[in-house]
Amino acid sequence: MNIILDASPLGIGFYHRQARTGISRVIEQLISGMHRSPEVNLLLAAPTHIAETMRYAQSVFDDKAPTFANKPREQYLARLENHLLGYFSPDGKPTKVIRELTYRTRRAVGHDVSAFNVASLPKQTLYHATFFPIPETIRQSRALPMVQSIYDIIPILHPEWFTSGEQTVKQVLATLPPDAWVTTISQATKDDFCAYTGFDPNRVVPILLAASPTLFYPVTDHARQQTVKQKLGISDKPYLLSLATLEPRKNIAHLIRSFGQLVDERALPSDVQLVLVGTKGWKFDEIMAEASKSPALASRLVFTGFVPDEDLAPLYSGAMAFIYPSLYEGFGLPPLEAMQCGLPVITSTIPAISEVVGKAAIQVSPTNTDDLCQAIITLAKSPSIRAELSEKGLKQASLFGWDKFNAEHITLYKTILNGQ
Repeated sequence: MNIILDASPLGIGFYHRQARTGISRVIEQLISGMHRSPEVNLLLAAPTHIAETMRYAQSVFDDKAPTFANKPREQYLARLENHLLGYFSPDGKPTKVIRELTYRTRRAVGHDVSAFNVASLPKQTLYHATFFPIPETIRQSRALPMVQSIYDIIPILHPEWFTSGEQTVKQVLATLPPDAWVTTISQATKDDFCAYTGFDPNRVVPILLAASPTLFYPVTDHARQQTVKQKLGISDKPYLLSLATLEPRKNIAHLIRSFGQLVDERALPSDVQLVLVGTKGWKFDEIMAEASKSPALASRLVFTGFVPDEDLAPLYSGAMAFIYPSLYEGFGLPPLEAMQCGLPVITSTIPAISEVVGKAAIQVSPTNTDDLCQAIITLAKSPSIRAELSEKGLKQASLFGWDKFNAEHITLYKTILNGQ
């Protein structure tokens, strides 16, 4: 099978590490899985950011990098740009200047990297849009079967949680052909997608995610935990952990309020901290306002900002518990990552997360302060319950795997191509 995967989100993340979100990890796992599969001839596509995407592929695969499906002219220009950039640091000022100049030049001369020469592609080829919309030339040709990944449609269902710039999923749905196939990352997302669009549910396939075994695992090395804590400015005291972009949908202000209530009531041991990992998101100021309401509360909060992947497992493993009170998710990867590190989890009673955690976590309504407070007290004061949930979480996490994720994609690709 010839499978074209859109790798451009990873190209964007090559120069902007903070753009490497959970979705980036998913796409990376899919690409690496298809690259390893003897059943797949993998081609990559970059309907946007082609130079960045080609440089990402070169950095990961070296001389075994997959072929790109973009037009030869666009690939040539991208290689020329990358040759120039190769002399400079990826985050240096010369790199930024060169990238800006080449971007403006492309726009000025009308180069469209999203245009593909479909006639030149081999037979038995399928195009999979992993995040961005299916390119217009692919849609219009109708020569290739098409797959579109949908992670959630939350910006459409709850626009109040997003800025006006969150338009990708709207663009995807506006251009999605009715004869395309769709993958979702949970049954909950499939239900949302089909209910909103009226899309044929027989053409929508949930394929659940996994947490990377090389990034998320129990770290028992105390010295390694200490090194990461010192690096992030976390004192040597017990801590509860949450990891999410600091924005309204992740419900961090609610978590801070609940933790603050416990601090005011002296319901927790006096040395327990709340560590909040994540980059600043929309309405970040509202979260900080909540955090600064009380000096006693502020002194027990730690905002780490962005944390590199390699530091996450020690950070998870050193915590007492993980708290994820999100209001809405397409899947809910952080609770799975936490469980895979052996960490007891408190999270929301929302459908997508329930699919992930099963009966291996404490679930509470994301808007009920009393329930969240009680769950925190239970875990903070009971080592036996923490140990029980840790064991359950490890077993639950073992049900998910990237090999399974990739195998289900290959099965879908075969079904589509054999049905042509």
